[in-house]
Amino acid sequence: MQLKFSQLEPLARHIIKVLKEKKLANFGQSDENLASQVASIFKNNFEQEQKLNDEAQKLLDINKKKIGQNIDEEKAFSMIKRQLAKEKNFVL
Repeated sequence: MQLKFSQLEPLARHIIKVLKEKKLANFGQSDENLASQVASIFKNNFEQEQKLNDEAQKLLDINKKKIGQNIDEEKAFSMIKRQLAKEKNFVL
């Protein structure tokens, strides 16, 4: 399941809340400030993955024309995306 952009901030707040409740971390700053920073990191990663998806789709479209229409597009997209992520040192 892929997260939606609108779910990133609530997720960040929830993570901070759980870490503090379970006394697993003490951050030394307000929860809201920390959640905002975590959400910003999530959003940046989300945007980078969207760009990776767009690039993978373009490559799939180009290669689909060369190879022909009889390919498993989901599998090909996944393979292309993994390869691009590896080349760009992007953790999926």
